[in-house]
Amino acid sequence: MEIKAIKESVAPGLDRVNELIKSTLQSDVVLLNIINQYLYSSSGKQLRPLLSLLAANACGMPVEKTYRCAAVAEMIHTATLLHDDVADNAPQRRGAQTVQSRFSPASSVLTGDYWLAKALSVLVSQDDSKLMAFFTKAVEDLSEGELFQMQKANSLDTSQEDYLLIISKKTSSLFIAAIAGAAYSAGASPEVVSRMEAYAYHLGIAFQIRDDIFDYMPELDTGKNAGTDIKEKKVTLPLICAMKRAGKEQEGKVLEFIKDSMPNDEKMAGEVIHFVTINNGLEDAQRILTDHSYKAIATLQGIPDSKYKDELEKLALYVGERIV
Repeated sequence: MEIKAIKESVAPGLDRVNELIKSTLQSDVVLLNIINQYLYSSSGKQLRPLLSLLAANACGMPVEKTYRCAAVAEMIHTATLLHDDVADNAPQRRGAQTVQSRFSPASSVLTGDYWLAKALSVLVSQDDSKLMAFFTKAVEDLSEGELFQMQKANSLDTSQEDYLLIISKKTSSLFIAAIAGAAYSAGASPEVVSRMEAYAYHLGIAFQIRDDIFDYMPELDTGKNAGTDIKEKKVTLPLICAMKRAGKEQEGKVLEFIKDSMPNDEKMAGEVIHFVTINNGLEDAQRILTDHSYKAIATLQGIPDSKYKDELEKLALYVGERIV
């Protein structure tokens, strides 16, 4: 499925969102403007603002607050990537140099801070505490999710429940703000907003599991080097599923092997990828991914039929597509 085709249904709205982002981020600091222009030139699929606009159109009528929701979702997402790239010392993202690599780690952190501050200022101007609550909760969850994942990378005792909590905070939280916040802004009833929140939760879980499966598939060209997570000692769903199948003794050996390895150990990553493959970790993770994809679609049953609802269903199906 082409995301581009879905974008066409809300293209004028996306243009408006991007203009709002650029005007909000304009600064008197030349370096900041240079970095911002670099970020605009290498922006991704803009999935979160796309979801905001689809949700608003499916649940009511988009208004100024809707476009601000969409812009803020993208700005917060970009801010987190700028911070993550420094934490991970990442040289590239989406095939392009990261800001921390092209400019400096400090530039990346401070630009991320600026994007985050300006994002919240866009909401403050609306004087709507409920709308603000969607996004402040997301920022809180994003921070907690990252720190909890770091804690678990040190202890190497991530359970499936821990994993789902981590990705609900790291990924679903901003999906919820983008989607449920936009539905609220468009005048949706509390019941509909609740349905959209559930859709966003399950879509975010499925989206992150899909990304984590890709990390164990070196044969795919996804723009992300395979094994990145395990080199950072992040235990994700494919490995959790493989260890469950292999049994406690093998689980202990694998975790000890990971614990004793050096950071960014290519040999260790290759052996763990092999372990996950032969123990069907990818297939088991795929089943859980598909389940969340269909749960997302089920939550839309109470939403009136429209082309925008259809697009939301298509996105959930796309995320849940079999990849292993």
